[in-house]
Parts: sequence; structure tokens; C-alpha cells
Amino acid sequence: MATKTRTVILQRGEEEQLQLAVNPKNMVISQPQNTMSYVTIRGDTVHAARGGGLAQVTLATFLPSTNSRFYQGMTPAQALAMLQRWMEAGEPIRLLISGSELGELFLICGLEQTLTEGDNDVGIRIQLKEYKYVTLAEPDILASGSAGGLYLRADERTVPTVYVTVGGEDLWTIARLYLGDGSRWQELAVRNSISDPHKLPAGKELYLQ
Repeated sequence: MATKTRTVILQRGEEEQLQLAVNPKNMVISQPQNTMSYVTIRGDTVHAARGGGLAQVTLATFLPSTNSRFYQGMTPAQALAMLQRWMEAGEPIRLLISGSELGELFLICGLEQTLTEGDNDVGIRIQLKEYKYVTLAEPDILASGSAGGLYLRADERTVPTVYVTVGGEDLWTIARLYLGDGSRWQELAVRNSISDPHKLPAGKELYLQ
């Protein structure tokens, strides 16, 4: 193992914590990009960025046994039991890595152990995902397959009678936003005598009902 250059601590509350006796040779930190796919009226698929996703961290190291020179007073069995309990609780823990700008709160979403014949140390691989508190105020419905697979209550907004376009829109998008179904763009086309649903000038008044 390389010289220990930083401190890595997993902590729950004020009293329970696990400081890695031996740091992983590599700490894998990924920052995914959230995207949403849309299908246009022409049938083309468009991918749009929705901002950075939650950071994910993978730590792979070993828990030293009592006869190891790295032993720090907690047996592999005790450490594994504590990590398993944290993961099953589904509550955020603090991941403290000196010299890192990562957010502190994470959920343990994966825990693997490796037992090697003739070695009392226990290899572990911990997968963590960043945790953030989010307050949802009067959420709209999210369709099946949307990010996170959430299903919230139906949208209770009142559909306006007239919508004024802002430019760069098409009838499918407007029908989806205000009528709840993009395939109803033809209703808007007939109601507003529109021959080309793709060319909507800014400032045009559309009758939605």
C-alpha cells in the first residue's frame, strides 16, 4: 500500500464512525450528467441536459484483522456489522475525505466483502451516493420512466384559455405542457387554423380550449 496521504472517515451521528485504516489505492469519484430524452413530432429523439447528477464514490480497501499491524481496535466483523446497519437504515452518513471538496452527506448503496483463504483481513468495496435534502412544493405528476421513477399526485393547475407563444416552440410541446398529452397537438392545430405545427412565431395567440 502507498503512504497514507489523507484521512477517510465514515460517520453516523456523533458517536459512530469508521476511519479506514488503509486507504484505497484509488478512490473512484464520478459526477454523472442528468439528461432527458424527448421525441419530436417528426419522430427524432433529442437529448437535453438537466444539470449535474449526484456524486457517486467507490471505496475499495480491506478491514485489518486483530493480528494486522494496521489494526485500530475494531474487528472486521464489527466494522461490517456497523456498515450493514447503516446501509439498511437508509439514512445519510458523513463521508469525510481530507483534501476533497465533496459534499459530506452520502447513502451507502452497496457493500461487498471479499474473503481470501489464508488471510484474516477482509476486503471490502463500499459504494456511496451523494445525499441532498430536497423540498417539493405542490409537485406536478411525473410520468412513468421519468428520472428517479417517482409517481406524484396529479397536476391540478388550471389550463389557460389563451397561450401566447414565446418563439422556438412547437404544438406538440405546448399540448404536452397544457393539455397533458403531446399527441393532442392536432386539436390545437385545427382549433387555431395552423397548417405548419413546427413554425410558431413569437407572440401568436393560441386558443387552448
